[in-house]
Amino acid sequence: MHKYHYKEPKKVETEYQRRISSVNTQILDLTIKPHKSSKQFNLYFVPTLTILSLVSKIERYNSLLKELSFPLPDGAKESLHDDIIVNELFSTNQIEGVKSTKKEIVQSMREIKEKYTKKPRFHSMLKSYLRILYADNKLPRITKDVREIYDNIAASEIEENNKIEGPLFRKESVSVVSATDRVIHEGVNPHYLIEEKMQELINFLNEKDEIEKVIKIAISHYYFGYIHPFYDGNGRTSRFINSLYLNEEYDKLTAISLSRSIDNDKKTYYDIFDKTNSVINRGELNYFIEKFLGFIIEGQKTLITELKIKKSQLDYVEEKLNNDDKLRALSDAHKDILFEMAQTFYFSSEEFTTVQDLKKRIKLSDKTIRKFLNELCEIGYIDKEGTRPAFYKISEHFII
Repeated sequence: MHKYHYKEPKKVETEYQRRISSVNTQILDLTIKPHKSSKQFNLYFVPTLTILSLVSKIERYNSLLKELSFPLPDGAKESLHDDIIVNELFSTNQIEGVKSTKKEIVQSMREIKEKYTKKPRFHSMLKSYLRILYADNKLPRITKDVREIYDNIAASEIEENNKIEGPLFRKESVSVVSATDRVIHEGVNPHYLIEEKMQELINFLNEKDEIEKVIKIAISHYYFGYIHPFYDGNGRTSRFINSLYLNEEYDKLTAISLSRSIDNDKKTYYDIFDKTNSVINRGELNYFIEKFLGFIIEGQKTLITELKIKKSQLDYVEEKLNNDDKLRALSDAHKDILFEMAQTFYFSSEEFTTVQDLKKRIKLSDKTIRKFLNELCEIGYIDKEGTRPAFYKISEHFII
């Protein structure tokens, strides 16, 4: 409707009535009141061939991701999963303007896995994403669940002046402004109305009906942004909830590949909210749904390309391990160590590994692993850095 308004301004009302009266139109029990408008609109969308085609493409790419990741060795799978989480957290922080580095997130991930006494930065955020991969997750059923997710995903990085003072959500009003400080949206207010709208959103997400779940996820991302229940951290919280629901429908790789594609095109991301919020759009969701599904697809495509490259690189190393003259004089365990290190090198955000990392996958003592690592260092197939702990990396001279 936003585009039609400027194309045929005199026919807007007629077109709007035609669309919401169509037998195919899905009119939702979710309402918005655009900024500076006295009118309230029900959200609606028309399930066009474009939208259905995007849904179908997501399903095809999801199947391809499973096909590519299923035969990977365990070390490569774990490294891949960790790498995706690191990229997702880094990207979601980038979108929200939270300063962080991939190296910092990788280090925090290591400290969590090695059960350091002191909790690292992003501790609860990382633990929440790790649960998507390795544990059962509770989907939100009541508004308190959303607050709990916010506390885990965003609260630790929120500045003091943006802390939540309400029982669950903010108590004061909040405005979203453009780059030129123009107010383009005001979040729902007061607190009881935020709770009411949020429960409507949760009910919509969990209700079983004919609307494709991934379309519901797209709509929920818009409506969460419209409600704007927190002063800051809305995007991070909403994208994590999206991942929870995507994980129920698709492979874990699809579930945790959204933020990077959004980070690559933030202009479009903010534009779809701006246009959908506008009064001239009258609650139509097609533009938002199409672009949001496109973000999911771009995330899948990026992962598919990376997986194909990494898999071919690992296949090359495996072949080289079986045909290397120097390794023929050593044991199979030497080859196993090199192969494990190649999986870390290609699939993880960190190229180096430790004796303790290797011990989890290779059933040898610390002493024996160190002996074999030193022998591989001597022939130039492994590089070593530091002591206590020492970090090892497969030599690039060997894998090139």
